[in-house]
Amino acid sequence: MKARGQSIRRNREESGYGLTEFAHCIGISASYLSRIERDQANPSPSVVRRIAELLRQERPARAAIAEITDIEDEGTHDQPPE
Repeated sequence: MKARGQSIRRNREESGYGLTEFAHCIGISASYLSRIERDQANPSPSVVRRIAELLRQERPARAAIAEITDIEDEGTHDQPPE
């Protein structure tokens, strides 16, 4: 399952988290998270669960932000120029 680290990194970055911030949120060191993302460490099930939980919380928030941004962009096209 070598792609797990790459998937974690991709999802973390898409969620807008930096390495240090994300590691802090899940209660591990940034160096350990970096090793996990490079598939050089095998995280415990509890660490994997905390990673998944944090990423799941971020997905709905990102979708809501994207929707709001789309609505705002649409609204600006309907307004006449000043």
